[in-house]
Amino acid sequence: MSSLFNVKASFDLEKNHYNYEKDLVIIAGPTCVGKSLIAMQLAKKINGVLINADSVQVYEDLKLLSARPTEKDMHQVPHFLYGYVKSEINYSIADWLQQLHKVLDNLKKIKKTAILVGGSGLYLNSVINGLAPIPRLKEEIKKESLLKLNEIGIDNFKEINFNIDPKFVAKNCDKHRLLRSYGVFLQTNKNMTYWYKKSRQGAIKRKIYSFLINLEREQIYRRCELRFDNMLKEGALEEVKKIHKSNVDRSLPVAKCLGVKWLLSYLDKKISFEEAIKLSKRDTRRYVKRQITWFSHNYIPYKIINM
Repeated sequence: MSSLFNVKASFDLEKNHYNYEKDLVIIAGPTCVGKSLIAMQLAKKINGVLINADSVQVYEDLKLLSARPTEKDMHQVPHFLYGYVKSEINYSIADWLQQLHKVLDNLKKIKKTAILVGGSGLYLNSVINGLAPIPRLKEEIKKESLLKLNEIGIDNFKEINFNIDPKFVAKNCDKHRLLRSYGVFLQTNKNMTYWYKKSRQGAIKRKIYSFLINLEREQIYRRCELRFDNMLKEGALEEVKKIHKSNVDRSLPVAKCLGVKWLLSYLDKKISFEEAIKLSKRDTRRYVKRQITWFSHNYIPYKIINM
């Protein structure tokens, strides 16, 4: 990031005196645009802390592949909700939003201003608009759902779910979403579509200053490719080897993360290492494109910061 970046002007510090009790600053944008470095500069100016809003950086085992802030960064400025979730956990947006509320409550006690940093659209949307009030599933319901799946097989299980909720299953047909769909119906006698129509809950009740970090698309692509090459040099493959060795369920979110999916395929001896790199870079470009589209249609920034 350029040394000429002006934090004071970019974040309107003469006009805005961000309040640790009432305000929430969001620094959002596509991957690899420098959000964390910018957020750290702002945090030093406003007695702030960084809170992760990236769905990959929550995972403990993905320090390199998630581009998690370094130990040095974390010593300079307090960081929250980074690297605290085990790979085998099917971590949800609702889980993260619940943790975010707890962090914000604790920050009031130490009088620190919250700066939310990330590019995961669904996470950011939950902060601003809340989530559908789908009840948490009881453990016995989860076990009953899994038992049913194992008993009849994935194809028949999908058919049962389709009969319960064709609209949901048309767009959500992986194992974990089907289990959740079936479990919700068992527990509530209402399908997922019913719950998604209900009023949303859990939005952060603060004044939100939402900033968007903007960078030319081709430049983002180049940065992403260079960063992935550097990740591999620093040991990203070793991270994935640990996940591979643990025999993690491939339908879990961690196994679908950028880079992880194709490196797992390489370790399964299904594709070459070169092909894994090529496909990982391709998927990252596609992800950047989806992010840019999401931000242009779903995110109303208080201010756009062009880099």
